[in-house]
Formats: sequence, structure tokens, C-alpha cells
Amino acid sequence: MAENAPVVKYKRKTSWLRKLFRMDLVERRNMAGYVFVLPIIIGFALIFLPAMFQSIRFSISEIQIRTDGTGYDLLPKGLSNYHKAFFVDAQFLLVLAESLRDMVINLPVILIFSFFMAILLNRKHFPGRTVLRVIFFLPVVIYSGIASTAGLTSGGTGETAEIAAQVFSDPTIASGGSQSMQSGLASIVGMALSFRVVLESMQLPNWLMRFIFMSVSRLEWIIQSSGVQILVFLAALQSIPTSVFEAAVVEGLTTWEMFWKITLPMISSMILVNSIYTVVDSFTNSRYKIHEYIRNQSFTKADYGYGSALSVIYFLCVIVLIGIITGIVSRYVFYHE
Repeated sequence: MAENAPVVKYKRKTSWLRKLFRMDLVERRNMAGYVFVLPIIIGFALIFLPAMFQSIRFSISEIQIRTDGTGYDLLPKGLSNYHKAFFVDAQFLLVLAESLRDMVINLPVILIFSFFMAILLNRKHFPGRTVLRVIFFLPVVIYSGIASTAGLTSGGTGETAEIAAQVFSDPTIASGGSQSMQSGLASIVGMALSFRVVLESMQLPNWLMRFIFMSVSRLEWIIQSSGVQILVFLAALQSIPTSVFEAAVVEGLTTWEMFWKITLPMISSMILVNSIYTVVDSFTNSRYKIHEYIRNQSFTKADYGYGSALSVIYFLCVIVLIGIITGIVSRYVFYHE
């Protein structure tokens, strides 16, 4: 009987530390990725999520500041703030639609400009490309809330910046300014008029002409918002193996064919990354009118609950926009191993 008894084998438990040192190359690379995004995950869990839930809590309440300075009281209001935003405050929907429209318009312009500059800076025989890389990334470093508030950048609210930003879309606006302003913008107005004449002679559709004029009028804004995208595209271009292009030259492909069949598919994943980054960066950009509107409702009018509701609506709209853009762009992404 003892000979026929089943033999029970006990598996020796291995510690997680021993598993860590016995990982293969793929597992180690995956672990490095997790470690890289760990600070983002911690910040998301400890900073973003509590703030988001607090904003939702404020949006369904009325905030009353105590006169003794000891804090505030929350009075439940249900969904009345959201009802006011959609059915009472008509100005909010107009500002929200205009801001979302500007995001959609700026997205392809920023991506195209960033991609073009990355290709230009990636050329080996392009003189001064290192200096230009620094120049294009400087706005990302310099442009801060303090600089924009103090008017140290060209994105200020001065008359010169405002006219320079709009002169391409409507060159006649300089006619109402002072004589010195008109003389200072004479060359810009002439260039804008020539640009308009050229486009009109091409007999382009009206919607396309409006898109081009709006893009040119925001050229300074686009350059300021393209620093990170240029670096991402530049890194993607430099990650393409040169052997692929050498094989394409042997096969007889032209430069144009290599761009559409090799370069563009190989960096398509970075196009998706830059698209999401551009929308997120636009979400926090104070240039959009929705930021000023929410700030006025929250602090100028001291309606903190309603301002929180507007912020939640704006956040959800941007999330939906990111989902739509991701769904469209991801269909054309080529992932190469």
C-alpha cells in the first residue's frame, strides 16, 4: 500500500526579488517602462484624482465662504449648475464651441508645421540645425504664466501684438490705428495683401481660404506651441534605420515615394502621440476664451460652484475630443517591431 501512495511534490516559492533578477530582456524592458511612468501614475492618483472629485463635488453644490475666515460651507444644489450652463447661460455654449473649434483648427496646423520643421532639422547637411532646435524649443521653456502676465512675450494683449496677429486675416484693421502703427505694419500689410491675392487667384473654396487665413493669423501661436512636437517628430525620424532607406534606394524608390511609403508610416505612432499631447496642451492654454470665461464666473462673480460645473463640462468635452481624435488617427497607425 505504501508503494502505491501518490508522491506529493512541494513547489519551492520564489521571492519577488529573485523573479526580478531572473527576468528576460523583454520583461526588463517592460519593467523599465513601468518605472518611467511611475511618477505620472503617483501624481495622477495623489493629485489629479482628488482634485477632480473635489471639482465634481463643488459643481453640485453652492459654496458659501464663511465671514470669519475659517473656511467654506457646501450647500447641495443637485444638477442646477449644469442646467444653468446648458439652458440658461447661452454665452457659455458659444465660448465653449469657439474654443473647441479653435483646438480642432490648430491641431493639424501645429502637427504639419512641427513635422515639416522636424524633417528640415533632421537633414545632415542643414547648417545651424542645432541652434535652430534650441530656438524652436525656447518658447516652451520661456513662455510661462509670469511671462505672459507681464507681457514679456508677443502673446500679450498689447495693440501691436493684437494687430500683428490679425493683419493677415483682415489687413484693413491697421487703417484705424495711429500713423506710426500704420507705417510700422506697412510691410506686413503689403505681404498679407499679396498673400490674399495669390490665394484668390487659385480659386480655392471659401472654407479652405478661411482656414488658411486663420492659420496664418495664428502663426506666432503655432510656433510657440510646437516645441515639444518638433522634438518628438525629430526623435521619431532619427529612430528609423538608415538601412531601410538604403534598401529603398537600391530598389529605385524616389525621395517622394520613400516619404509616403517609409517615413510617414514609420512615425505614424508619434503622430498619434503628438495629436493627444497637442489637445492636452491646448486644454490648459490660457489663450482660449473658455479659460477667461470660467475664471470670471468663479472669481469675479464669486460663483464657485457654477465655475466648477463649467470646468467639469469643459474637461469632459476635451476627453471626448481626445477619444474621437485617437479613434481616427489610430486607424492609420503602423506599429513596427
